[in-house]
Amino acid sequence: WIRQIDKWKKEFPLTYEIDKKSIVPQHLISELTKLADENAIVSVGVGQHQMWAAQFWDFNEPFRWLCSSGLGAMGFGLPGAMGAQVAHPKKQVINIEGDGSFLMNIQELQTLKMENIPVKNVVLNNAHLGMVAQWEDRFYKSLRGHTYLGDANFAEIAHAFGVKSESISKPQEVLPALKRMLKHNGPYVLDVKYPYNDKSHGHVMPMIPANHSYLDTLIDAKQTLREYWEKKGIIKE
Repeated sequence: WIRQIDKWKKEFPLTYEIDKKSIVPQHLISELTKLADENAIVSVGVGQHQMWAAQFWDFNEPFRWLCSSGLGAMGFGLPGAMGAQVAHPKKQVINIEGDGSFLMNIQELQTLKMENIPVKNVVLNNAHLGMVAQWEDRFYKSLRGHTYLGDANFAEIAHAFGVKSESISKPQEVLPALKRMLKHNGPYVLDVKYPYNDKSHGHVMPMIPANHSYLDTLIDAKQTLREYWEKKGIIKE
């Protein structure tokens, strides 16, 4: 079954589109995994950022991934990372969060500062509850149900707590900012601003619509697994 999985990975590689004008979150995570320590511990909240971190972080050993999984506990990322950092003070701990999830426990920045817990926080900030907005786009004609959060500046909020921080919004700012964050000895908040969109790099793929089978999995923004296999002649209509 491992060989079968490897075959599927080659047939359905995880990809994203590069945008020269705005930051692509999947690309940022791909760059961060190259810069981070090999044994870095990664914590996530709940949302699109959680899925992209799982897809594009290069894990090579177990016990490095902190996630609430099916519990769907928004806000888990920061306190989870704090616990890991206290338990493993010599390891690099990175919290990858979305703006909505980060807001759930943002008050813990005070604890980071007071206890000098050197967690590195990357906040993927698209001013939306991205995963919910994705479902609205896919299945509810983009009808918004309070999924726009507003353009918060998390760098300024972190600064108010006394935590080192910065905000970026341009692709060319990504690598220098990641390097500055990882080099810093104390806690850090990197506010990554990028526009919400419904393009292939704005939605998490693949995804299975609710109450559907695996054959209805959207393998990209335009086709399902059923349609792909029908074209290949693997299954018939």
